[in-house]
Amino acid sequence: MGASILPSVPACAGIALVALFLYHFIIYPRFLSPLAKIPNAHPLAPYTSLWILWARYRIRENNTVLQAHQQHGEAVRLAPNEVSINCVNDGIKTVYGKGFEKPPFYTVFVNYGALNMFSSLHSPEHAMRKKRISNIYSKSFLQASPDASAIIQEVVQRRLLPQFANHANAKKPMDIYPIYKATAMDLTTSYFFGLSAGTQFVTDLTAAARWQNLYLDDQHPVSLFWLQELPGLTAWLEKLGISPVPRARHLAHDQIAAWCLSMSDGAEIMLAKKAGGSTLEPGHLPVVYERLRQSTEKEGVSTTPSITQNPVIGDDVSAAGMNGNAAQTLRTPRSPQQLQVTSELLDQLIANNGTVATTLLYVTWQLSQNSVALARLQDELRSKLGPEAFAWSASNAGDDTLPKAKDVDELPYLNAVIMETLRLHAPVAGSQPRITPANNQTTLGPYENIPGGVRVSAAAWSLHRNPAVFPRPDEWHPERWLSGTLEGADKKERWFWAFSSGSRMCIGSNLALYLLKYVVAAIYANFRTHIVNDEGIEQEDGFISGPRGNQLTVAFESV
Repeated sequence: MGASILPSVPACAGIALVALFLYHFIIYPRFLSPLAKIPNAHPLAPYTSLWILWARYRIRENNTVLQAHQQHGEAVRLAPNEVSINCVNDGIKTVYGKGFEKPPFYTVFVNYGALNMFSSLHSPEHAMRKKRISNIYSKSFLQASPDASAIIQEVVQRRLLPQFANHANAKKPMDIYPIYKATAMDLTTSYFFGLSAGTQFVTDLTAAARWQNLYLDDQHPVSLFWLQELPGLTAWLEKLGISPVPRARHLAHDQIAAWCLSMSDGAEIMLAKKAGGSTLEPGHLPVVYERLRQSTEKEGVSTTPSITQNPVIGDDVSAAGMNGNAAQTLRTPRSPQQLQVTSELLDQLIANNGTVATTLLYVTWQLSQNSVALARLQDELRSKLGPEAFAWSASNAGDDTLPKAKDVDELPYLNAVIMETLRLHAPVAGSQPRITPANNQTTLGPYENIPGGVRVSAAAWSLHRNPAVFPRPDEWHPERWLSGTLEGADKKERWFWAFSSGSRMCIGSNLALYLLKYVVAAIYANFRTHIVNDEGIEQEDGFISGPRGNQLTVAFESV
């Protein structure tokens, strides 16, 4: 009897496995997946996420995705289950509206074991936290706030302008990035915790530099890559004693956490004085801290000190340049209320650190090389606010020369300068992922029937470079934001995404614009600036996009 020509059972099993492999990993993702109709950003996109992970690891995602959109249109496929969008209708208007939740990408921003708005993955918990403080970030509240006005006067007129005046008088150039970071931190911590508890980095740049070094370790993009994109692998490797996240990152995070707790302790002291009948001078009320405290009390969040942190840091390290021991600060029992409040404020401080200072830096860089724009801005400041606005001298330290916030806000060319800088040099430039809703079909750009569970994102870096909306998108052109300008018609406001959009857009956008307008107006009411060294001024290609060289040296000239 002849040998059977039928394949053996093992051979059949092998053939079946190969066929299953080919179907699952090649045929289905490339030809049959609901995402197969979307253009691929890379030849490997249907099969693996490794190529885009490599781009993120190398901090090259923004331009990589921008080029894909320029080549393929409004939606591109980044991975087997990931899409990038670059449009408004069926784009950011949809994805950053209702029903699209955050992926675990954001859990790295939990502080003290307590969620905050940014780390809240689900809409109801985010809405609850947003409701606590949204009104104190409104434009009307800020413009009417005597505390906000007093903080501007103290930090900008009494701390910052004298520094620039000294350099102008001595004809000594200075690297402005450190002092802009210090200014942003002083302004924000003072609004959060009050002037008494906030930082004084503008007048102590050594402490500011130490804090910035900790920030760079804590927020290093490679460390965040491992924690955000590959959290499971990172945790598994750490169990094996192979940590891709440097120990320096954990040490820095502990110090920053202790630093913020020390300021919340200072805010508690001021609120105790107020409760005891003392009148706090304008600027010394911890505006945001108090409102969060009041809101959490109404919600019934426990005020009993019962939770301690488990720091990595040793007992010999101070709290990020503040007085006190960092480890002891973290080990001190805290109430759930204080930790929830401080988690929220620490997250907002980390976000603020790069954004306001980076925008100030690029405003200065652009105005220093655009004499026509600088002259137009200074003419507007003089004509609309008067020659005495922001006037500073050693004798008056800026007293009684602070214009009203509403008058500053309504300056059209100042607004145009800041909006155009935020467009071209968006400090938060990277992708902000969401997940398509389950049990629902979504339209992304021209592509319909996208299923639930797909990671989808947009990025200001790409949205702000659409030539159909922003002609000559790589040029800094403030005039495009003036009323009556035809460029982009009314589209530009809808495509402007420096603060994201929807219910989860940056809650501090009004505060950021309030601070930016006051600081820029105060500087250029008093000085002209000239570039001395702008090496490395090009932006980094990351989620937070500061200058690659981390510096900008300018000379100040009094006007």
